[in-house]
Amino acid sequence: MDRVVLIGQTLKNRYRVYDELGTGGAATVYLARDSASGQMVVVKLVHPHLVDDEFMGRFMREIDLLQQLNNPHIVKLYDWAMREWDENVDQSLSYIVAEFIEGHTLADLIDTRGAFGEREALTIARQLATALKAIHSRGVIHRDIKSQNIMITPDGDAKLIDFGIAKGKEHATLTAPSHFAGTLHYAPAEQILESRDVDHRADLYSLGVVLYEMLTASLPIKAREFGTIASKIIAGDLDPIRGVSEDVEELVNYMLAMRVTERIPSAQAVIEHIDSILEPRGGTDTGPVTALVQTISPGQLKRGPILISDDGKRIPLIARDMVIGRSHPSDPHIPDIDLQDLGFEDARTASRRHARIFTDGRQYYVEDLDSTNGTRINGEDLEPNNPIRISEGDQLEIGRVRLVFTRS
Repeated sequence: MDRVVLIGQTLKNRYRVYDELGTGGAATVYLARDSASGQMVVVKLVHPHLVDDEFMGRFMREIDLLQQLNNPHIVKLYDWAMREWDENVDQSLSYIVAEFIEGHTLADLIDTRGAFGEREALTIARQLATALKAIHSRGVIHRDIKSQNIMITPDGDAKLIDFGIAKGKEHATLTAPSHFAGTLHYAPAEQILESRDVDHRADLYSLGVVLYEMLTASLPIKAREFGTIASKIIAGDLDPIRGVSEDVEELVNYMLAMRVTERIPSAQAVIEHIDSILEPRGGTDTGPVTALVQTISPGQLKRGPILISDDGKRIPLIARDMVIGRSHPSDPHIPDIDLQDLGFEDARTASRRHARIFTDGRQYYVEDLDSTNGTRINGEDLEPNNPIRISEGDQLEIGRVRLVFTRS
């Protein structure tokens, strides 16, 4: 079935769709205006080819859970449609209408400005812990806490978004015992071994990874291969956190304990630990950290090499070796530069592990990883597994996705 494009349409004679914010493997997200209230909203439209009974059960679960939650640090749900016929596009649509959150994802902020100061990181972690406290009090487990699922507003408020794989105590799981649900780098051992039976402490582990990430601008495991990452998490073989105070190190380690029984027991305990750290530093006022977003414009990035698309997307090359490709729901591997997640229209022409860009410290190189549709540099096809040096202004084609290399 062809992809539905909603730009210019009005849903339910109320939600006027203006622009596409991004697309992923499950849904496309649009910016719209609610004519009844005048406020901007987000429309999350499920891809039509996914609308079967199993997937819609998962989608309805997200709606059901968001209806239960009312917390300043959790995205608000306003409206939804389930297989609702729309005459303008001449087919059934399934979508949710949610709060539009101005700002940046926490992942983008970390990529842009690097590690946060301890007070900034603890303030955000405390806000997220209050969100988890509200979630867990309803018997809900999020199961996918990560920096990409956290928005930071211009006022410095953290907002938890995306409840697509969350599970409430009254919900039967839609995940098979052998199928991992979540994001591997942020998942505790028990979620990898048996994703159906995790309790609220899995979310606390994931929040610990986010806190580690904010403090160091890195993750506790640097590997990229699924098997290696999973093995290290199950063995508790995490890189120790460095460069932080002793009490912050103690909190992070408590949250990242491999054994569930040795992990911090609740979101309330996280809040209390953070308060005990901040109080000697001048009170526990953990109000907005406004400098986080206000000093960063939407197009601003750390100076350094980047890839720029035809429509102006800017992709920073933040690691020495990065794989470019396309994520897929059936494949646990997520490339370092995920063209699908970034919303490229021609992402489907890229292989899951399409190419790599790496540096020896002086020069940058591109290598095709035996991709289906090939990699080109300035119109010339690359021979698979044969790295070629790239220079300022070189045009790369990853399948049909065109990117320009620049040192910024």
